[in-house]
Amino acid sequence: MSQPFQTISCLTETIKDGKNNRITEAVVFTDQAFVKRQVKTRAQRGLNRFHIEVQADAVDVDSVQAGVAGNGEILSVQYRKVPIEDAPDKDISKLEDKKERLTRKRLQLRKEKTVAKKQIRFLDSIVGFAETDMPLKIKSEFPTREKLAEVLEFLSENYEALAETHLDVRHQIKDLDQEIRLLDEQLKNLRKSHSKTLSGIEVVFGSYKDQPLTIEASYLTRQASWEPVYKVDVPRDLSGITLTQMARVHQKTGENWQSVKLSISNAAPLKGASLPDPQSWFINHPYDEMLLTGGVADRATAPSAVDGQPGFQKILQAGESQLFNNLELSAASPKLIQTEQKELPLAFEYDLLQPVTLITGNGDAMLPLSTNDLPCEFFHYTVPQNDPRVYLVCRSASGNALLAGQLSIHFGGRYMGRTDLAEKKAGEDLLINLGVESGIKIKREQLTDKINETRFGKMEQSSVAHEMEYRITIENLNDNPVQVQILDSIPVSTSDCVQIMDLKTYPEPTLRDYLQQEGVMLWILQVDPQADRDIRIKFFVKHPKNSFPWGL
Repeated sequence: MSQPFQTISCLTETIKDGKNNRITEAVVFTDQAFVKRQVKTRAQRGLNRFHIEVQADAVDVDSVQAGVAGNGEILSVQYRKVPIEDAPDKDISKLEDKKERLTRKRLQLRKEKTVAKKQIRFLDSIVGFAETDMPLKIKSEFPTREKLAEVLEFLSENYEALAETHLDVRHQIKDLDQEIRLLDEQLKNLRKSHSKTLSGIEVVFGSYKDQPLTIEASYLTRQASWEPVYKVDVPRDLSGITLTQMARVHQKTGENWQSVKLSISNAAPLKGASLPDPQSWFINHPYDEMLLTGGVADRATAPSAVDGQPGFQKILQAGESQLFNNLELSAASPKLIQTEQKELPLAFEYDLLQPVTLITGNGDAMLPLSTNDLPCEFFHYTVPQNDPRVYLVCRSASGNALLAGQLSIHFGGRYMGRTDLAEKKAGEDLLINLGVESGIKIKREQLTDKINETRFGKMEQSSVAHEMEYRITIENLNDNPVQVQILDSIPVSTSDCVQIMDLKTYPEPTLRDYLQQEGVMLWILQVDPQADRDIRIKFFVKHPKNSFPWGL
């Protein structure tokens, strides 16, 4: 039951980002992040207005929510900027003093590192000098061999200590650099808030009594994203593959995520989306269109399922063959069990099992998501009409859904290159190009290309027959037999004036209209070691004598 809070005095408190106001969870989407803060404070009986500082640069104000664990009622939640009575000059001064002390300490460590490095170089030079004949020739100017042996024994005893000191100093400098970067971020945020305003979430809470409170506030923020990165390891015996999935996380929100529970999601939060409306589907004859427009209808620009589909397929193929050159992954990878995958109604998420720290603007972070050992079918694949090379391909069932991303390929522990992986649904075949097979040669040549005006008889004097014949040769230079999948195609007519006739192939293709693509044929051939095999394709194109077909 509500109480008349308006009759009681109102407590106003600003809770700065820190120990009592910290980020505990973050879910990174492909173009933004969902952030949850936990706030510890106290409320007095009556109205309480809490200003919870949020340091993110770009907050979606409509996404702001808050919940209060306490005895009372939430009266208002909103994102706003409030004036700050005390500018953070003292805090800035303390951080600047701390940074100066750390910088001086870092300078001292660099001097120690230089001294240790010089001592190690001196030791190395003494050892190298003692191994030569020079000390025997300059006995009057150099210590005796006995004295030199004593010096070398002394240096040898301290060599390991010098090396450990040098390494320890390097680690200390690295830790100091990280601490100084954190101080720079804190100083940047404090100076940004020096404008005497504080951006954050305002929660108005009517408390029934004096009590401690826990507030959980959440919001969406931009300038955070992730993209999948994959690595596939293929053993030399082709016994299977190991597919490793990682997330490259970009975090430049303006606030640090310190030891947070992190999740990676492929969900797409709605941005003003609405349900689609059905529309009428109108079709027309080109002659009628000409009458309506007063000109000749342009069939090439008319939208149609037939004309649009090849273009869509061409885009997919271009994406699958594109190479990436900005990522390097190690050839060996241990079994990763660092995430828990959850399937949600509209997406899936990976929850990282260990707390994660991501400093804003500190570069991309590579986080492991999963590693799976998959069975794989290996075969050789070629499309000599487009590419005169033979590729070794692995076909496997992906198991889980996979987003499109970069793929790094390692064969027998050796890095082979990068490509990109198209998006895959759960259970859909995963095809991975492992590179060019140098031991198999492919050649496609045209044997016949001539016009025959009498083939169709006297009744068709206005037409000609264009005779075309091709030969594809597959040569196996390996010592073992190989199975090769060869794809080739013949022209497909879209006009009544042009006909494809008398198609002859040897041998017969294993499958016609491969993947429901008209005119595309698939041969699966076994080629013996140090042997070759031929494929013959012959056909006639009948077309008007004075009109040569486009695309032939």
